[in-house]
Amino acid sequence: MQALMRKLKSNFKKTAIITGASEGIGAALVNELLQNNYKVIALSRNYKKLLKLKSFNSKYKNDLKVFSADVTNSSQLLSVAKEINSLDLLILNAGIYEPVLIENFSIEPFIKQSEINYLGVIKSFDAFIKKMLLTRSGTVLIMSSIAGWIGLPKASAYAPTKSALRLFAQSIRYDLAEYNIVVKLCSPGFVNTKAVKVNDFKMPGIIEPNVAAKLILKNLSNKKFEITFPWFFSTLMKFLTYLPDNLSYKFIKYVTSYEQEK
Repeated sequence: MQALMRKLKSNFKKTAIITGASEGIGAALVNELLQNNYKVIALSRNYKKLLKLKSFNSKYKNDLKVFSADVTNSSQLLSVAKEINSLDLLILNAGIYEPVLIENFSIEPFIKQSEINYLGVIKSFDAFIKKMLLTRSGTVLIMSSIAGWIGLPKASAYAPTKSALRLFAQSIRYDLAEYNIVVKLCSPGFVNTKAVKVNDFKMPGIIEPNVAAKLILKNLSNKKFEITFPWFFSTLMKFLTYLPDNLSYKFIKYVTSYEQEK
């Protein structure tokens, strides 16, 4: 009887896909969703890190599948999609951050971050959204950033990709509403991942990935379109978007100690 109950419980578990799942917020979300009775399909270019993630979650080995897939490669994403029967939650999380130094300005970080952060999300959306359209249900969570609200130091290549994701999410929710599919946008502040290690300025309100994952899951089912945290920092940054540019510029420059010693 207990075996039958476990099987029935497993059959009723929701299925989530997470791109960029091998580390940072993505890996933390995998852990959190497994602990909250989800079946998780984790995607990343780095298969070795995915295997480590699977080993870490060995008690959920039947609920976690990992696939090596590059979000810039539609063929790889579509191959994964063929392995999936149904989908309840699509988390488009894959992204990179490379600061732009004006002294070594290059077009490369702009191209790279656009291809991964923006077009990678679009290609992933294209590969998996059809599963939700068939069932006329589900939730799509798009990972943006507070950097998509207002320009920040050294983020001239990164911030526009996150701003573009915000507009994409705002636009696509009208179309998906007809299919009872919910669109959510997540705009975190600074999260202590490998990406931010390169920053040489102060990062107010920085939090750990596991804290970010818990906050995301906690707010996943509410009616708000945007999930943002930490509260004080995100509220402050939102307030700055309403100020005249000259004032917000001076404030951000002061807080991040952007002026370097000469």
